[in-house]
Amino acid sequence: MARVFRAKYTTGGRDGERVTRTARKWYVEYRDADGIVRRKAGYTDKAATQQLAAELERNAERRKSGLTDRFADQRKRPLADHLNDYEADLRNAGASEQHIATLIPRVRKVWAGCECTHWPEVTASAVQEFIAGLRRDGRSEQTCHFYIQAAKQFCRWMVRAGRAPDSPLTHLPGRNTRIDRRHDRRALSADELRRLLAVADMGPMRCGMTGPDRVTLYRLAVETGLRANELRTLTWGSFDLHSNPPTVTVRAAYSKHRRDDVLPLKRETAQSMTRWATIGTGTDSNDPVFPSFPEKAAVMLRADLADAGIAYRDESGRVADFHALRHTFITNLARGGVHPKLAQALARHSTITLTMDRYSHTVIGEQADALLALPDLSSGAPDAERERATGTCDIVPKSLASSLAFSLPERGSSKAPSDSTLCSEPTDSGDPGDTRNPLKKCNVTRRRAAGDSDGHLLRRPGFEPGTFGSVDRCSIQLS
Repeated sequence: MARVFRAKYTTGGRDGERVTRTARKWYVEYRDADGIVRRKAGYTDKAATQQLAAELERNAERRKSGLTDRFADQRKRPLADHLNDYEADLRNAGASEQHIATLIPRVRKVWAGCECTHWPEVTASAVQEFIAGLRRDGRSEQTCHFYIQAAKQFCRWMVRAGRAPDSPLTHLPGRNTRIDRRHDRRALSADELRRLLAVADMGPMRCGMTGPDRVTLYRLAVETGLRANELRTLTWGSFDLHSNPPTVTVRAAYSKHRRDDVLPLKRETAQSMTRWATIGTGTDSNDPVFPSFPEKAAVMLRADLADAGIAYRDESGRVADFHALRHTFITNLARGGVHPKLAQALARHSTITLTMDRYSHTVIGEQADALLALPDLSSGAPDAERERATGTCDIVPKSLASSLAFSLPERGSSKAPSDSTLCSEPTDSGDPGDTRNPLKKCNVTRRRAAGDSDGHLLRRPGFEPGTFGSVDRCSIQLS
């Protein structure tokens, strides 16, 4: 039941004493459809305020019963107000200022391009038309995908915040970013890395960093996989150079996934960092390791690559910017045979797919080497391939020949030779294959010893070994 009352308040009198006064307006206190107690200002007339209270109660009951739209008030609010609340909610949740400065302008641009001012005007078709306009203006698929992601994130927040029943962009598909890649990164080879470090060490002051400073930065990036912003925030207190193994810690406030990351260091890198610290400007635990870290580290790296004679963009169009050092780190782990789950942990990725698909680069030479596993289809090769398939190829290690001679001919028989040296027994069959194939020689000797003077039970090798015994159980019939 709603309550109608006049609020009382205390104010200062003429003589300085506190005086209690009664408000001129009447107020209504009621419980809304969600069970929350609300207070609303009424009128100076009590009867009119009582009518307002009855109307508020009726609306609450109708919304509670589902007879009215509980989101009607939110539909009337401008999208700009919702977006301001969304920005404040992101900041209160601890999102980085860089993330907010990137996401919010994208959402604003989408709604401005769709000419949406209120929530009911937001539709998937309007967003698709806006994205089509971006493509006509020459924007990449990756850029269009970012705008779709930003709009969908805002719509999901509207649902979570209880401001909309559902998202109109739920079924809006993303863009296929693989068909229009304009800034793919590549991994540097070991030779390119050595040349880069050698040239940077002897190079001039660049972007506020000396040559040795840049060498330390590049080496740390390519051996830990730390991102540019993570390297920028490192202090000397982040390192434990004398532990076993040496480690570097990225604090949760600066990590991409907002948790402390403790990463191991190569011992040679830790020793290099120790020597470099002795000639640095300061090694207090709160001192930054790279106090002059440039805002655009890619510009600095590109200049060093040019001095080293390393192309910024390769034949495939892939670039070697500063983040390519992280790609190089993970790719080197994959090339070195590191287990994928361990590589994922070192890369600090949420899924193994991201580690292997996006960062594990292969070169055409490695792909060509993989083709050596395919069978040889040249002329004269079928016999060799057939013998390889049955394990009876010409070149057979003694241990392999002995074990196969012991097991293959005696399928279906309880007898087995007690000594695998039967494979070395001579035979007078005159078959030139006896000297060429020790396994066949062993089989002929044993079959003739069993009473099969003609050796009919021994069939020529096919793609499967012959099954001795009944003829109808032989896997391949060869005349």
